[in-house]
Amino acid sequence: MSKIWIFLIISSLVATAIIAPSTIVSTMMEASKMGVTMSIEFIGIYAVWMGIMQVMDDCKLSHKLSSILSRPVQYIFGKTDKETEKNICLNIASNIIGIGSAATPYGIKAMQGLDKGDKKATRAMIMLVVINSTGIQLLPTTVIGMRAIAGSVSPSSILWPTIVSTFIPTILGVLLVAMIYRRKANG
Repeated sequence: MSKIWIFLIISSLVATAIIAPSTIVSTMMEASKMGVTMSIEFIGIYAVWMGIMQVMDDCKLSHKLSSILSRPVQYIFGKTDKETEKNICLNIASNIIGIGSAATPYGIKAMQGLDKGDKKATRAMIMLVVINSTGIQLLPTTVIGMRAIAGSVSPSSILWPTIVSTFIPTILGVLLVAMIYRRKANG
C-alpha cells in the first residue's frame, strides 16, 4: 500500500511540475492551511459529541441504551458479557448518530471483549466489522458538519439519501454474514 501512495505522490508532483510548475509550492501551502483550519473546526464538532457520549455514560444512559438494544445485540452477536454488550451498543449508537470517531474506542473495547484468544475471528467479531464498515447512520452529524464548514446552503439535505444508502448495505451485510455462517454450520 505504501508503494501505491508513494507512486501517487510522485506522479502528482511530476504532473504538477509539467503542467503548472509555478503553483507547486503555493498549492501545497494552501492545502496545508486548509487542512489545519478544517482540523481545528472539527475539534469543536468532535468535542461536543464526545462530551455528549461521556455525559450519557456518566448519567447511566449508556446502561439504559444497552438494555434497550440488548435483545437485538444478543440476537445478532450471541451471548456476551455485559461490558462487551454495552460497548457494542455504544459503538452502534455512535455510528447511528454519525460520530464514527466516537464509536472507535467502543468498537475496540467491544472487539477485545469478543476475542476468544485463538487468533481467529469469531462470527461476532466479523459481524461487528461488517456493521461498522457499512456504517448505518440516521443522523450524519460529521458530514453535515463538514458541509456546514464548507459553506453549504443546505448542509442537512443529505439526511434521507444517507439513511437509505447506509441502511440497505448494513441489512445486506448482516444477512450475508448470517447466511455464510449458517451454511458453514450446516455443511
